[in-house]
Amino acid sequence: MGKNKLNKSNNKVLLVLLGILVVCFLAIGILFYKYFYAGASGSKYGNRLSEIEKYPLSDKLEDEIKSLYTDNSKVGEVKVTTEGRVIYINIDFKETMKLNEAESLAEKSLDKIGENNLTYYDVQFILTYSGTEENKNFPVFGAKSSNSLKVVW
Repeated sequence: MGKNKLNKSNNKVLLVLLGILVVCFLAIGILFYKYFYAGASGSKYGNRLSEIEKYPLSDKLEDEIKSLYTDNSKVGEVKVTTEGRVIYINIDFKETMKLNEAESLAEKSLDKIGENNLTYYDVQFILTYSGTEENKNFPVFGAKSSNSLKVVW
């Protein structure tokens, strides 16, 4: 009889410890879920785009910027994409040209974005060269911060 009582009390202690362990695992699981997944359904930008409706970009911004370069035979492909508060402008040149000429051609696109929008959006430039002659000037990267008036190359 003494052994039976001892086994029953050991079983009760093990059940209590197992119950505490299960509760701890559940608590950890709930905390992990809240920390990693609970806010995942919101925007990937959080509240950083809260005033974006005050700075609307034209739906035809890419076409407007491309139209700047249609008459220039040295410019090949122009791509414009917007992600959040950043406007990416990729310009590919078909012919060799001086670096400062390529940079000034790229900066012309800022006029189409608008002075007011340039105080809100950052602009990133990537200038590439796809011609047949050798040209070590490219690729060139430039950036214009919303806090600055100048493009840094």
